[in-house]
Amino acid sequence: MPRTVRLSPLLEEHSRALGVDLVFFIVLYGVVVFGTGSEARGPGAFAVIGAVVVFHWLQMRFLVKLRFDEDGITVVRVPRRRRVLWSDIAGLVYTERGSSAPNSGTTYQLRLVLRGQEPPLGRFLTKVQRQDLSRGPLLMALPSLDDDGETKGDHRRRLVLRELAEHGFPAPEPRAWEFRTPLFSPRALTASIAMDMRGARAVAVQHGTDVSAEQRTLLDSTLPELAVAHGGAESALREPDFTSFFFEGPEKRAHAGAFLTAARAAVPAQWQVSEGTLPQQPGADGARAEAGAVGDAR
Repeated sequence: MPRTVRLSPLLEEHSRALGVDLVFFIVLYGVVVFGTGSEARGPGAFAVIGAVVVFHWLQMRFLVKLRFDEDGITVVRVPRRRRVLWSDIAGLVYTERGSSAPNSGTTYQLRLVLRGQEPPLGRFLTKVQRQDLSRGPLLMALPSLDDDGETKGDHRRRLVLRELAEHGFPAPEPRAWEFRTPLFSPRALTASIAMDMRGARAVAVQHGTDVSAEQRTLLDSTLPELAVAHGGAESALREPDFTSFFFEGPEKRAHAGAFLTAARAAVPAQWQVSEGTLPQQPGADGARAEAGAVGDAR
């Protein structure tokens, strides 16, 4: 069922509407002054202010909201309306914006990251690079990324995040400029970025979540022992649907290549073995294909 979430309880969402209110006030005041030939005073001034208050309420009621349905999300915000299909969304990110006003804090925004604009998964990016890649449609503005409040705005924020999660897009970690993709967990992305920074090589074995007892032995002992025998690290990244093995040192490229060949011969035919901390699948979309390339750069 389609669901509409109105953003009026989020105080930071009122800022743009207040700017429109000011324009409305100037126009209305000008009409009163030039229409009557005198300044609005007394009851006239209260009438103008009352009209601005009603105008602001109407804006927040009908022009600042999110509408979720099975095909996508509609972002309604003064002065435009934007429709985005779920199939066009790569993930989510929190951005931050400082204020030049004295004694005012940072405002955070939850934004969509559209397909084709997502960062290369598993690669280390500077803050400036992440900022350049975080310019997608704005969903909602927030005073902080803490999620333990009980105000009406806090409940409305959690409602938005729940709707996004139900459509396959989990919330980002409570830190600005960290892209969250539904393809991989934050733990896997962090590990792949760490390996990229260290210049390590990696091999990912994508086995899926349905693993038999015999295949579990393959994952728990055979492959780890095979990796160590080929010069790999004793520790590995274990995720529900894939496992990654790491290789460092002067011969890391040769060791990783030898393990990849040996692993492909040892695992079931339906398992996919590829270079990179994050698995790569034939025919995968751009984001996952890019993810599988992590580890190939060095």
